[in-house]
Amino acid sequence: MKRFFNYSYGIDKLSKHLYIIGLILLMFRRSSTFGLVCIVYSTWRCLSKNTYKRHRELQSYENFISPLTKKFTDFINSINQNRQYRIFKCPNCSQKMRVPRHKGKITITCKKCGTSFKAKS
Repeated sequence: MKRFFNYSYGIDKLSKHLYIIGLILLMFRRSSTFGLVCIVYSTWRCLSKNTYKRHRELQSYENFISPLTKKFTDFINSINQNRQYRIFKCPNCSQKMRVPRHKGKITITCKKCGTSFKAKS
């Protein structure tokens, strides 16, 4: 048994995601065959001896998924920033400025053009 698994590729991110998607799809009646295909393909990838090809598949998957994860993390970060800070635009040059919330009425000075204006944070 040890000799059989000695040079196999193993589990990576794509295999894990395929396995999870397969398990989720198995729960639904109409997509259960596709879920089974995902699980079989994931297992086949883990047992494969062609590491170069599996690594290329993983790189293609990561290149596809990285913009999606970046957009998601940027969205979460903007939500967290909106809780702590308020964004103002300079009336003169439209430069965006971040000001802490709940400080009352404050005077904001633009770092780009030097214009001062009052606003409630």
